[in-house]
Amino acid sequence: MTPSARFSVTEVRVAATCPRITYFDADLTRRKRLRPRAVTRLWKAGDSGTACGSMFHNTIESFNRQALDSDEVRTTIETEFHARAIEQSLRAYMNQKCVNLDLLAQKSSEQQQAFIRAVAIYMGELAEIVADARTRGKPAEEVIDHLFGDRRRRVDVTFQVGPKGEAVRVTGTLDYVFYDWRTAHHRVIDYKLTPADDPSNDLFQVALYALMHHVQHGTTPDVGVLYLHPERRMVELPWEEVHGRRHRLFNLLASMAGWIEYDETRRSGLQPPGEPSWCLHCKWDRNGVCLKRLGPKHEGTRLRHWTDAVEAEPAVATRQAAGPSHSWAVEVESTVEDAGNEPADTDGLRIGTAESGTPVLLGIAAMPTHLAVVGAAGSGKTWLAKVIAEEAVRRDVPVLAIDPQGDLVQFLRSSPERSGISEADRQARRDFLAKVEPRIWTPGSSHGRRLRLDPICLPGLDDLRDLDGASRREEEWQGMLGIAASQLVGLARLGGETDSQQTFLMEVFRRLTTDGRGHDVTLERIANVLSEPESIGLDEPDRLIRKAERERMARKLHAMRLGPTSALFAGGTRLDLDAMTRPETPGKVPLNVVYMNALADDHSKHFFAAGLAAEVYRWMVTTSAPAPGRPRLLFYLDEARDYIPAGTSKPPAKLPMIRLFAQGRKYGVAGLICTQSPRSVDYNVFGNCSTKLIGRLESQQDVDRVADWFSTEGAVPPWIAGRKGATAGSFVGRWPGMAPTLEGKPFRSRPLFSLHEGAWSPDRLEREVQSG
Repeated sequence: MTPSARFSVTEVRVAATCPRITYFDADLTRRKRLRPRAVTRLWKAGDSGTACGSMFHNTIESFNRQALDSDEVRTTIETEFHARAIEQSLRAYMNQKCVNLDLLAQKSSEQQQAFIRAVAIYMGELAEIVADARTRGKPAEEVIDHLFGDRRRRVDVTFQVGPKGEAVRVTGTLDYVFYDWRTAHHRVIDYKLTPADDPSNDLFQVALYALMHHVQHGTTPDVGVLYLHPERRMVELPWEEVHGRRHRLFNLLASMAGWIEYDETRRSGLQPPGEPSWCLHCKWDRNGVCLKRLGPKHEGTRLRHWTDAVEAEPAVATRQAAGPSHSWAVEVESTVEDAGNEPADTDGLRIGTAESGTPVLLGIAAMPTHLAVVGAAGSGKTWLAKVIAEEAVRRDVPVLAIDPQGDLVQFLRSSPERSGISEADRQARRDFLAKVEPRIWTPGSSHGRRLRLDPICLPGLDDLRDLDGASRREEEWQGMLGIAASQLVGLARLGGETDSQQTFLMEVFRRLTTDGRGHDVTLERIANVLSEPESIGLDEPDRLIRKAERERMARKLHAMRLGPTSALFAGGTRLDLDAMTRPETPGKVPLNVVYMNALADDHSKHFFAAGLAAEVYRWMVTTSAPAPGRPRLLFYLDEARDYIPAGTSKPPAKLPMIRLFAQGRKYGVAGLICTQSPRSVDYNVFGNCSTKLIGRLESQQDVDRVADWFSTEGAVPPWIAGRKGATAGSFVGRWPGMAPTLEGKPFRSRPLFSLHEGAWSPDRLEREVQSG
């Protein structure tokens, strides 16, 4: 089919920002017969481009071209395993071979410093990827090929998106595509040398690249926007989110084809609306030109036939989106259809009541796309999160909750039955109490059920036989061994050459699982192997780590096993997800709470949380896949900022938690996070939560951060501003398949069926457990 319109990805980015700019650019191109076509550059005050953007892009382009065949780059990747050393070597090569020093010398001192900082950040990111791959045992040739050999950057795709199947052609060249062993996915990265003021539209642009790359090359890439100036920030979306939101892109492309044909003289055709937030910076708004030619900014139309089709008939819409040669919508078809057609309290989570008195049901198929509950202290956020956990139990989904303070251990006791509750809530209460099997786990102590991390469960390749492809199994196996090594080195806190320590432990773990089977390896066994690596066939250990460093690590592991930290590794029950998700009494559903407050210090708490997240990940990848659209575990993290903080801080649990949230939806592990401080939690985790439930917010900064989360999905909902100062127990939410009548409508949480009072101390918990 001949396309009715053709756009570049840059033009689509402009249209996502303000449709009227798209119209004015198209009109100017027609009248002046311009080649190439006019495309307005978008910028706001403060976007001064002081990091030499064109020069930076040219430098990176030159480096990526030359690195594939460079002997110096190859030698660095073959011989270096530490990120810092790799970064220094690659930067030296870039400075010598790729930077136009004469041009740089012409820049101001401020621009030169900004350019150098941006290069340092970029090369640091690249070095981390290289070091991770080499730590996983990837040969240098494979690393070079994956990072620099993929030339599939040019994309040219025709989408049949119009209301009558009209075709729109889109072309572009993406910044960078590579295979990331850390996530076992391709990644499409767009780097920016401007402030991260508009991440939603920047993400929209790179998500378009990902969809086009998928159609043209068959990849399923995650996406990211890496801001390098004036400060580093990475904003990301997993492929599932990109793929699940494609109907918004189709709406925009179809609208663009109509906007550029609008006849402003006759006022006929599809009138483009305006975006007032850009007017102060837009050349087309000078002297009121935009208003005179196209009318008030709020007037105009955006096509939404793809969104309407998804909301009305998800299965039909997704099949239409797939087209004759692509099967994009299999996962979305089952998930959205199940989540959106919840006629009664039969398979939904009964989380509250709307102001009209009707029950608010969260479709169970929305759970694996993760949930976030946000609200200030006293807003009722923990109450609502506990309601979700209770509802999961009612729907036969086991729960594993991390309790930092003592609020969640109260699942052990039922609440007094309230008078005046509805018969439906009364029946739900009976259902929950009949099913729930609460278990309170206390790492390192016997206040509840004592839990230990020893032995460590190392997966074997045979455990991953259900994964498609030998390379995918190998990458997943290496990744899990790498995390286990990193966590053990982090707990030991030896200092010194931590990269060498992790690399050596990785090799030890590989040797211990070479028969393909998973193994339970004790801390004592690991320490003994460090002392005598020849016992597992490691004949040249000094090639990876100095003998003195290795022996010091062995002594520290023995000390951990016998000294003050021994409580984490001795006594009680070993960490076993199979046992945690299996009822002890037939017909019951386990509700596991891991109480962290009895541990002696924050380091032990973080380490145990990291080990728990890693074990959940191992369990979900190595066990049978769940039924489509239905979770098999709810992983609940109360006050997420303690373990997944925003910014560059990397406590031990942060990376395992982020990895779990990024991959959990594919394996039926639903994540639930709860926080009173949205600015303090890593942005990427909330980006992976498709269900967002917003209670009372205290500050305008919190309102702005929450608005930023929603902006990745389209326009910011107007109701977010009203969340500042809202009443306790009132929430507004959005989730996949939500009934349109609930959009922007406040609801109140249903009654809790378990106790909810002040946090329990370890001694109080012990008394409650002993009293039965």
